[in-house]
Amino acid sequence: MDNQTDINNPVQNTPPDNLNPNNTFYSSAHNNNPGGYHNYNPNNYNHENSFMLQPVNLDSLSGWMKFFGIFTIVVGALTCIGIITAAIGVPMILAGIGLVNASKSLKEYKNFNNQFTLNDFFTHLNRFFKINGILAIIYIVIMVMYIAFLLIFILLSVYSFGY
Repeated sequence: MDNQTDINNPVQNTPPDNLNPNNTFYSSAHNNNPGGYHNYNPNNYNHENSFMLQPVNLDSLSGWMKFFGIFTIVVGALTCIGIITAAIGVPMILAGIGLVNASKSLKEYKNFNNQFTLNDFFTHLNRFFKINGILAIIYIVIMVMYIAFLLIFILLSVYSFGY
């Protein structure tokens, strides 16, 4: 068997799925290299035959963001009806406003290709996810406390019925 060097190996037309830190990938499907290792050099990548990414429909994304933002605002407003639940409703309204503003910024970016509006988009989107993340943590803490309360109540009721 003669050892083939990396120079004799053909350049792949698609990027490999399983790269290791040495920029080589293992493929048993190629019979021209008995070892199975091929060199992957991003500079020699053939872009003409590469796979095509599907374009993202920014109008659809912006529309769904606006819908979910308005939905979040409405649910937050309904949550604000109670005095105690207003502590959750107000952040929901702020998160919804952030998502609606992110939707507007995304539409502006699509229409005018302005990098500043893209920065605004990510700022508003960050606000939405940060507020929802904090609300999720609060929700988890409340649910754990509720389950603990139920377990204590069940144990006390079983214990009191035992005597």
